[in-house]
Amino acid sequence: MKRAIYPIFILLWCLSGLLTACIDDSFTTSPQDVLSFSTDTVNLDTIFTDEGTSTRSFKVYNRSDKSLRISSISLGKGGESGFIVNVDGLSGTSFTDTEIRGNDSLFVFVIAHMAETGENGLVDVRDSLVFVTNGVTQHVKLLARTQDAKRLRGVTINSDTLLTAEKPFIVYDSLVVAPTATLTIEPGATLYFHNGAALEVYGRLVAEGMPTARVTMRGDRLDRMFANLPYDNLAGQWGGIRFHEGSFDNRITHAMVRGTTWGIKCDSTDLSRTTLTIHNSIIHNSTAHLVDIACNRVRISNSELSDAGYSVLSINRGVVDVTHCTIVNYYFYDMIRGAIINTPTCEELIERGVQVTLNNCLIAGNASPVSEGDFTGSEVYLNSCLIAGVEGSDDANFIHTMWNGEPKFWLIERENYLYDYRLGSPESSAIGWGATAYAVDSTACDMYGVSRLERVDVGAYQYTEMSPYYQEEAEKENKQ
Repeated sequence: MKRAIYPIFILLWCLSGLLTACIDDSFTTSPQDVLSFSTDTVNLDTIFTDEGTSTRSFKVYNRSDKSLRISSISLGKGGESGFIVNVDGLSGTSFTDTEIRGNDSLFVFVIAHMAETGENGLVDVRDSLVFVTNGVTQHVKLLARTQDAKRLRGVTINSDTLLTAEKPFIVYDSLVVAPTATLTIEPGATLYFHNGAALEVYGRLVAEGMPTARVTMRGDRLDRMFANLPYDNLAGQWGGIRFHEGSFDNRITHAMVRGTTWGIKCDSTDLSRTTLTIHNSIIHNSTAHLVDIACNRVRISNSELSDAGYSVLSINRGVVDVTHCTIVNYYFYDMIRGAIINTPTCEELIERGVQVTLNNCLIAGNASPVSEGDFTGSEVYLNSCLIAGVEGSDDANFIHTMWNGEPKFWLIERENYLYDYRLGSPESSAIGWGATAYAVDSTACDMYGVSRLERVDVGAYQYTEMSPYYQEEAEKENKQ
């Protein structure tokens, strides 16, 4: 048996020699042999101070046939900037004698934890990761924008309170407005809601922005799921806004509310008073219904209601007036379950005394525009509305309707999760279809202040070529 061991040992020794001969473990010291990178800049986007970030990565390549020894990898500012890197499984701010075999690569991971700046606005933070190889210095830039924020953790508002626009707020758990209190949100203020957080209103909410200083309520994820998909584009980032029984005279004006799980929900209450008024606002992207009205008096005007996993506007009971609104559902992330405008059956509408009026509204999307059945005998009326993708004929409930209209929006690009529901073409069917009777007082101009005096377009937006103001607003939305 001993004699058989030696030939096997010799065979294995020969094989190992052949394998190692294929790998050149010698190191090149030529200044011509340096590194290459998958990117020259790592951008961590916007970061809240005193919070960690998601991880970004890039690859470092050795294109040489021989191994490279990186003499040093270090942050240019020595860790003072708040960036932290991980190289080859080690975390820190500097590394020495890191090796890469010939024609191989390694990952570098970057995170950041920025200290408070004391500034009210965004602060740019720059650094670089410095690589020294064979006497040659190379850089990969590191960029981030930091923002100080105020934290609200499980807060209940028990007395009249103003949230200012000085710094944004991050809401954890939920922000509760007690029955005797009014929460006022200042123009330009932003509330970032953590996963699962919500705004629970038992008292009163007054969120009134201005055309140039919207109130914004959104999720607190500032990073991206994919390169072309920010988390802010996704529904389900936070709970939503719920108006409980006994909550009246709530106002949402010049606001952006987006990325919710259950949108804006109104619990059943007394119909003798108005539960909620929404004006000149964008309510966008909910996993469930976007605006859910149980039994309430609600008024919505000059607003965009867009994209939901279920219905954009769900009305169970109450008195609802909707004027000059763009009501669309091209929900990108799942199958749409429900009509764009959801109502009970005709018999239930009559039995419950539901009153719904839609004036000069644009209704479009990848779902049925209204619930199945007809409205004969009910108090549901659509006046001078555009309904896209559906043929029909007017009757006592549908009056001066643009059937099978073509809105021709600025942009719907499903593959890149992009949308812009303003009218984007002079050939849009919505142009000039609206009735002048509904373009008065608060709806005499569109959401951006474009006059309806000479022509009344259907929906929240008047058609216009891209003006500097429109462009500026679009750029602001992209940055938030």
